[in-house]
Amino acid sequence: MFGYSWGPILIILVIVLLLFGPKRLPELGESIGKAIKSFKKAHDDPESLTQNPEGGTTGAASETRKNLCPHCRQELGGDFAFCPHCGHNLKSV
Repeated sequence: MFGYSWGPILIILVIVLLLFGPKRLPELGESIGKAIKSFKKAHDDPESLTQNPEGGTTGAASETRKNLCPHCRQELGGDFAFCPHCGHNLKSV
């Protein structure tokens, strides 16, 4: 699999489990999945990210809510489980 044997892959998975913990792994996977989905959508439909003549954006980019992280007060562009700026858990709020 990708030129690696099962030994190094198992070691990498154990390290990831130790770094993020078993409770955060599903949320991390969900966030990665949403990011991949949005990248694919932007790749397939680049016009959704272009600007209209009034200076604003069109498509999905203009429909996102402007949330603020309660911990670092940074603007969030979408529905995240964790703040991309400070890592604060947003689902427990």
